[in-house]
Amino acid sequence: MSKRLWSRAADGQLFKYHSRDYINVACANGKLKGARSRPNKRDMGCEGPYGTVRALTGCRQLHLKAVVMENFKSFGGKLTVPLMEGYTAVTGPNGSGKSNITDAILFVLGPKSSKAVRAGKLTDLIFDGGKSKAKAGYTKVSLVFDNTDRLMPWDDDIVRLTRYVKLSDNGTDYSSYFYVNDRKSTMSEFDALLTKARISADGYNLVQQGDVTRIVQMGNLERRRIIDSISGIASFDADIDRARGERAEASGNLEKVGIIMEELSHQVEKLDKDRKDAQRYLDTQAALDLAKAQYAHRRLQMETAKKESVSETIARTERQLEECRGALASLEEERKVKIAEIEAKEEEIADKIGPEYRELKAKIEDARIDLATKKDAVQKAEDDMAEQETFRQAFQDSISENNEQINLLRQTKQELSEKLEVKQAEMKEAEAEEAEVSSAISQTGGEHKKLQERQDALDVEIERCSVELRDAQGAVSKADATAEEAHRAVASLDENMQGVDFEIKDARWGLSQMKQEAGPSTEEYGRKILDIKRREAELEKQESELDAAYRRIDSEYNALQAEKKVSDRVNRGNAAAEAILALRNRGEVRGIHGTIQELATVDKEYETALSVAAGGKMMAIVVDDDQVAADCISYLKKERLGRVTFLPLSKMMGGKPRAKAIMAEKDSEGYAINLIDFDPKYQNAFWYVLGDTLVVRDMDQARRIMGGIRIVTRSGELVEASGAMVGGTLSQQNMLKFGAASEDKLAALGAKLRAAQDALSDVRSKLRAVREEMRAADDEMRNASSSGIKQREEMAKLEGRVSELEKTRRTMSEQMKAAREKMSSVDAELERARASFSGISERMASLSAERTKVKERIAEIAPVELQTRIQTVRDRIYHLKNDISDLSLQLAGADTEINGLGKQNESLDMQLESVMSSIEADRKVIEEGAGLIERATLDLKALKAIEEQMESGIQDLRRQKDELVQRRYQLDGDIREKTKEIENKSGGLQSFRAQLLELEASVAQFRAEVDALTIQVDGPIPSEEEIRRSIKALETTIASIGNVNMRAIQDYEEKKARYDGLSAEVESLNRHIKELDDLVSSLSAKKKGLFMKSYDAINENFKAIYAQLSGGGEAFMGLDDEDDPFAGGLMINAKPRNGKLLRLEALSGGEKSLTALSFIFAIQEHQPSPFYVLDEVDMFLDSVNAEMVARRVRESSAKAQFIQVSLRKVTLALADHLIGVTRPPSGISKVIMQPDLAEVSRYEEEARRGQEAS
Repeated sequence: MSKRLWSRAADGQLFKYHSRDYINVACANGKLKGARSRPNKRDMGCEGPYGTVRALTGCRQLHLKAVVMENFKSFGGKLTVPLMEGYTAVTGPNGSGKSNITDAILFVLGPKSSKAVRAGKLTDLIFDGGKSKAKAGYTKVSLVFDNTDRLMPWDDDIVRLTRYVKLSDNGTDYSSYFYVNDRKSTMSEFDALLTKARISADGYNLVQQGDVTRIVQMGNLERRRIIDSISGIASFDADIDRARGERAEASGNLEKVGIIMEELSHQVEKLDKDRKDAQRYLDTQAALDLAKAQYAHRRLQMETAKKESVSETIARTERQLEECRGALASLEEERKVKIAEIEAKEEEIADKIGPEYRELKAKIEDARIDLATKKDAVQKAEDDMAEQETFRQAFQDSISENNEQINLLRQTKQELSEKLEVKQAEMKEAEAEEAEVSSAISQTGGEHKKLQERQDALDVEIERCSVELRDAQGAVSKADATAEEAHRAVASLDENMQGVDFEIKDARWGLSQMKQEAGPSTEEYGRKILDIKRREAELEKQESELDAAYRRIDSEYNALQAEKKVSDRVNRGNAAAEAILALRNRGEVRGIHGTIQELATVDKEYETALSVAAGGKMMAIVVDDDQVAADCISYLKKERLGRVTFLPLSKMMGGKPRAKAIMAEKDSEGYAINLIDFDPKYQNAFWYVLGDTLVVRDMDQARRIMGGIRIVTRSGELVEASGAMVGGTLSQQNMLKFGAASEDKLAALGAKLRAAQDALSDVRSKLRAVREEMRAADDEMRNASSSGIKQREEMAKLEGRVSELEKTRRTMSEQMKAAREKMSSVDAELERARASFSGISERMASLSAERTKVKERIAEIAPVELQTRIQTVRDRIYHLKNDISDLSLQLAGADTEINGLGKQNESLDMQLESVMSSIEADRKVIEEGAGLIERATLDLKALKAIEEQMESGIQDLRRQKDELVQRRYQLDGDIREKTKEIENKSGGLQSFRAQLLELEASVAQFRAEVDALTIQVDGPIPSEEEIRRSIKALETTIASIGNVNMRAIQDYEEKKARYDGLSAEVESLNRHIKELDDLVSSLSAKKKGLFMKSYDAINENFKAIYAQLSGGGEAFMGLDDEDDPFAGGLMINAKPRNGKLLRLEALSGGEKSLTALSFIFAIQEHQPSPFYVLDEVDMFLDSVNAEMVARRVRESSAKAQFIQVSLRKVTLALADHLIGVTRPPSGISKVIMQPDLAEVSRYEEEARRGQEAS
């Protein structure tokens, strides 16, 4: 029976493929004679040789329907192996080729898989000819999938994936091809289809013979990487590695840019001073030229004004001189007459006057002054009191007026309240009447007139509404037709666009294929070369800047190294200072700051001057206080190391510059202590070292100000306050300098030097690579230009076709956009028309219904008397409400005004009280002053009475003489003044005439200077003195600037622009680095989260599956490092039923296999696939465990298709479908569908005996 079945299978008559690539089952009555098949409750349809087959119209899950092999390994010719849903077992004796079926599946599914098909090389898969040794020239395998559920993204019920490998004529090389439903395809398309269908040869869809053993033997780290792969974190690893690579590159770029920026910073800093000097020189020179031009204009203005003024003065002086001479003659004549008259009067009264009279006159004058003073005080008091009385009256009047206004407001308020009460009473009456009439209307229905008016209004409105309704109906019809046309236009355009899109896609695909065959175009090479040249230029610029930076840092390093040597020699020469500094460095004594030399830095230009000025005091050591100094001195004494000067900060005294130094400071470059940079807390220590020493430019300047001042020149000559002068040759190498190099500074600069050298080497390496890339690209372009002319012509045609199609597509897109906009517009218009029609229809219905009701009511109603009455009452209520509201507002306003007037009165009362106090004070002054005035008046009267007695008889003579003397004195003064005036005017006249001649010459000269100017001078022009000061200051400034580098301005702008550009690049790089750090952190967190999600899920699956397979055992997974799962591996622990908890490695052979299989099944359950292939996974299990595994597979086959290669009887017995494979003497493997179970069960015994024999 078995031979007949195998023969029928070998004839190939059971299986045929129709054009749509699904399998038709050839069966006479639905069953294959002698075949065994277990019913499957999941399927519906007729039963055939495959088991129960689902109806083609049913919704079936994706599964593998058949494997079609041609010349594959041991299968010669073409052979189809049909496969069914559910659980299929494949069996056969060892060496029959049963596992070659799984190899065939892997051959198609895994062209890039790391799982190798069991062959030395791909051509070994081609059938070797068997006994005939006639090796085939190709092999071809097709996997036929039922894709009814469209899980695989291909719009066919059947998807046939084919891989074809053909030997070349030399018998060694080969070609490989891929097909989907007999259409040529690519490996990437295979991957896309299979990935969407959740099928992967790299995962555990296919479990080969060695996979179980491999899981047992692999280390924890490799085992954890299985979870890595399953969790899909490979993309995270790639992204993290890429981000870290970008960060490393950005950090390297940042370091290079930093070195370049440091070099540019030095250059910019140096150029900045030169630029400022140059700009200052230009600005000062421009200001000086303007000031000189202003000075010329000012001098011309002043000289012209002087000339005009002198001319006017000469004319005026001449007129005044003539007038003065006439007046002088008149005065002299009158003086002679008065002298004669005085002499006559003196003789007349000489005998009549004594000394008592003069004393009396003095007393009278004092009395007059006293009386006037007292009267003035009283008058002031009276005036002030009168003013205060005015204020008092005004305040009292205001208070009275406010009180009157308050009374009036209160009276008005009372009247308003009374009116309000009346109106409120009337309102109550009207409301009562309204209620009464309303009640009567409700009983009698007196609304006839109102209803009639409403009916007339409704008739008019309904007529108007009818017209609107007709218009709206027309608008809806028109909008509906327009919308339908717009929708048709959009649909037509959309169909045309899809056709054009397909043509574009097809043309682009052809163009891409042609480009791949032709290689890059000349234009692409040209763009590539231009890009390389751009990179080359940028690298050359970086090389130049880095080279300059390297040379500068190297120079600084050498100089610092030389300084270090000098400092070391000095310190070695001063063992005491060296020992104290060693105590500080070892931390044995706290409070030692360091030497004066260490604690300061100096600009290069003053380095020599300040080092000489400080002298030996540079080695003085600064300490916290005198206790630290005393401890250090004790240490020096104890160790006999010598002496050191200590400067305790707690005791050091500051100082002020001496007077001579202050006076000379303006002629120097400043105090030495102000030209050195140190921490302010060391001020007193540095005063001790430098004092009020002045720094000057050179010895000539020092000699001009020397004497009582300590001076040092820039070049190091020293002039002591005593006058002693020190100078001569000075060795820069052996001279102590401030801020001398320390080991830390030298090491830091050395590190910078190495970084610069590394960056320079890196840039030069990149430059060489870019230049090599340039040469290669140039060669490739020359080669490309000499070949592939025909291909490029075809490509040009195709590109033209694509361009034309894209142009058409753009035009159609614009048309589609316009069509869609029009469609949206007409749709909106249609909606508005429909809404309008609906609204009008509803209003029409409402109006009609209301008119019907009104008509019905009119027929029922009574007279209109009550209606008229209620309208009157309601009008009255309306007016009363308005009146009440107005009265309430007036009352509130009156209250507000009364409160405001009250507050005004309070303020006026306070002011009135102050005025009354002032009036009382003035009244007191007036009363006291009246008495004093009375007494002073009496005293003056008494003195005047005595005067009258003494002057009786001579007062006329005395008066006459006094008048004559007074006139003579007046004439003497007038004559002197007039004589002097004549003399002055005569001398001035001569001077003015001489000045006029000089001014005329000056004006001519200054006008010529102004005419020669080329600078525009706008007003107003400053004064001459101000201009002269400006010119002097500007000339001094220019002299102090000295020689100027005029190119520094342009150089500075270029370097500064480069520096600013790099600063922006640094900011960008720092942002990029931060973003990359954040990205790595984010990706790492997501990676861990994704890993742990898969790990936890697989662990739970693993626990449950192991418990099931082991009959109640326990197992779990564990991580070496749970906080960082990627730092360690994955452990598997298992406790078989009635056994101990052991690591996987410590279990017995069968338990290892069972545990590993549980792990594989857990993975499969976590990542479900439509079908699985298991190749002899139960090889090392005992019968009990093999049965447990088979039952597990059978249970899982309810959700997915399982194909298991096995020799175990328990497995074969539990399978839904059985396939046998044998290899007769011809050497060509054969397939038996549903072989007899009893017959194939002996293969297990044969295999066991073979293993025992080996």
